[in-house]
Amino acid sequence: MSATALTEDQLQELRERARREAGPFTDPRIISREVPHSFAWASAVLGRPYGGPRSITWPERYLLHIAAETEPTPPTRRPSEPTQSREDGRRYREQLAADWKAISDQVPVAAEVRHNYTSVRHLEFYRQGVDHIYLLEELHIGRIYRPANNSLCYTPSRARYLREFPPLAAGDIRLPDCRACDRVLKRIVQVAAVESTAQRGT
Repeated sequence: MSATALTEDQLQELRERARREAGPFTDPRIISREVPHSFAWASAVLGRPYGGPRSITWPERYLLHIAAETEPTPPTRRPSEPTQSREDGRRYREQLAADWKAISDQVPVAAEVRHNYTSVRHLEFYRQGVDHIYLLEELHIGRIYRPANNSLCYTPSRARYLREFPPLAAGDIRLPDCRACDRVLKRIVQVAAVESTAQRGT
């Protein structure tokens, strides 16, 4: 049995509504409530595994809100029917962790994902900006240099926009989505490949 009786057309319409209506600011009346219904229902509405309230953005939280208004009573799961909601959430977090390991293995020094909170427009369920690759150690490879405790995309000219990077809360697993960090990471991979080839040739 599906976790929601909403059709795919209804879900697409709700997702479009959420993109149009959510806006840049959160509604405290919505974010103060628990996510409605079950993990399985939230996953069906989002179109991806739901990993808990901190795994979604404000527009996604708004989507769950208007979907619950549209479907106040989702289908009841039969007692004999196994629930996969928490298992799906666990697998989703494990996949995020594996994806981050594949990314971080390309960085030659210790790094983690951190969000840039320099902007003042941050609330509990709304985050302006992106998540960065944050260096815990000094990086120097080829002509690329970054001081420790800075994002991979750091440059002196951008320093005032890249000041606040507090560690993520325990259990908060994210992937970096900063395009500038991604570009620098690709350069690092290229430099490492050239250096490796040169070492093999000597």
